[in-house]
Amino acid sequence: MVLPSMTRWQRVAVTALLVLPLVLVVALSSPAWVVLPFLSQPRRDAVLQLLDRLIVWIKAIARP
Repeated sequence: MVLPSMTRWQRVAVTALLVLPLVLVVALSSPAWVVLPFLSQPRRDAVLQLLDRLIVWIKAIARP
């Protein structure tokens, strides 16, 4: 993913560009996590699908 010829600050910048959108999505979806037990089944399934996609995204970013 990251080229070996990149300097340290470039690697940090690339990592930040990959992680910041993820942090934003998690922060904006936090109300859904709070009310998850009180949602109807179809809405709960939608939130769990979102969680599944977030896990796939995290695995794609954290891949060595």
